Amino acid sequence: MSTIKPHKTKHFLSLTDFSASQIQHMLDLSTSLQNTNEPVLKNKHVLFIFEKPSLRTVLGTEVAINQLGGHVIHTKPEIMLSKGKDVPFSSREAMKDTIMNVAQWCEAIFARVYDHQTLTEMAAISPIPVVNALCEKHHPMQALADLLTIQNTFGKETPVTLTFVGDANNVAHSLFEGMLKLGHSVKFTGPEAYSFKPDAVAHFNTLAAMHGGSFIQSVNPEEVLPGSDIVYTDTFISMGEEHLAEEKLAHFFPYQVNEKMMQTAGPDAMFMHCQPAHRGVEVTDEVMDHPSSLIQLQAKNRMVSSKGLFAALLAPECGFETSSKSEKAAEAITL
Repeated sequence: MSTIKPHKTKHFLSLTDFSASQIQHMLDLSTSLQNTNEPVLKNKHVLFIFEKPSLRTVLGTEVAINQLGGHVIHTKPEIMLSKGKDVPFSSREAMKDTIMNVAQWCEAIFARVYDHQTLTEMAAISPIPVVNALCEKHHPMQALADLLTIQNTFGKETPVTLTFVGDANNVAHSLFEGMLKLGHSVKFTGPEAYSFKPDAVAHFNTLAAMHGGSFIQSVNPEEVLPGSDIVYTDTFISMGEEHLAEEKLAHFFPYQVNEKMMQTAGPDAMFMHCQPAHRGVEVTDEVMDHPSSLIQLQAKNRMVSSKGLFAALLAPECGFETSSKSEKAAEAITL
């Protein structure tokens, strides 16, 4: 592979920070590395820190790094992310001291946290890449896998329309950012109290205007579902919200993705879910297990897209492409 000048932003906290060409570079790199064991991550060590449980993010990413010759190290979150600030000696040490020590042994930190602020604090200190494995605002790793799944299914050059049904959560936010930057159209339908707020709506409309897609939001599924190439949903109860289950579910029953909803979308509509899924709640078994369901390809691509991301971050010969002048100008308007 030819040497490409690395992107100035070495951290991967959200897709907000990356241009369309940089996102597509990660997807292309994922595809090229999918069926290889090329040791582009030889002698690279990645520290995993998880405050929340995980299956696909942990296993998919660990397999990806291992296949490319790298090494994964797991640590307990309390070792790295001590929260004690108000009580003397309740915190093990300053985050700066922890991060600077880790940077002498590892080449990247992969962290799943409750608060996005934790990631921004780590990134402000860290001389090695900090990668967001999920926080309450963003899930860029899932978005990369979903974008790759869409390109695998519809082709790289084909614009598609995706309708996200349910909760305007971290998964939806990252997915919409990625899709709009790549020129796709997105729709959202869910209860008004759990829809995108005005600042996010403005952000999505700006991205749509820049890249040629569109964004629509409605509380009425029948208003946005027709003409959808993809219907996407996620759990109505995110991790850490279990205590809100009864309150939230009272709003979400009309938004279950079932056969009727898929028929409203169109006869050729595909289904996506990032998983874990609560069958019989946000989606029925019939939809999850239907031939039009892409959930297994999505899960597989959690590993494949991780290859492209970590190769772009840690292998100089795979580094990020620089943005064009027009993209840089567009980013300046957006961010």
